[in-house]
Amino acid sequence: MDTDIYALVAKYGYKNLHVRLEELMREEYTYFQMKFHVAQPAPINIAQPVAAIIQTKQVKDVPVKRKDKKVHIKKPVATTEVTETEDVQLSLDNLEVKDVIVNVTEKTFRDPKEMKEFQKAAVEAKRKENEAAGLQPSHFLTKENLKQWIEDEGQTYAWVAREKSGCPDTQVSATAQMMGIKSRISKKMGRTMTGN
Repeated sequence: MDTDIYALVAKYGYKNLHVRLEELMREEYTYFQMKFHVAQPAPINIAQPVAAIIQTKQVKDVPVKRKDKKVHIKKPVATTEVTETEDVQLSLDNLEVKDVIVNVTEKTFRDPKEMKEFQKAAVEAKRKENEAAGLQPSHFLTKENLKQWIEDEGQTYAWVAREKSGCPDTQVSATAQMMGIKSRISKKMGRTMTGN
């Protein structure tokens, strides 16, 4: 096919070949319209300037409405144990803040080493505080207390060690498990291990 086209181009030139192809396509188009009774669209006058089209349709001075877009932004704010979402609505015209709900979670520790150091320091501070008050870890590690903190409130063994007893979290864990009390994390781990 290409060789035939190149032969026609060599014989008649690009311009003459192009003009004749358009004539042939126009003739076939007209035939198919008559054959299948297809309504012919109104011809478009491309030469007419755009400004004249706007004036004839009387579109001049019509205000254009812009739809406000709602953008959700989650922004971290330096607070502890605050969980909220910031919902901001931005308008293309004046960029107003419409709704604000703040969702923030602060990560205090960058790596496990920092977390362990914090836990150790907090446990030591609580131990000294309890000793000064004449309290032993066994005063806090009762079945009722552990059931309330671990099962009811959903606290971790580390939290009980850090905030209440002042003893290592391994001691809290061992005591709780001896009493048949498991944290939510331990229960999940157990279900994962057994497949239940």
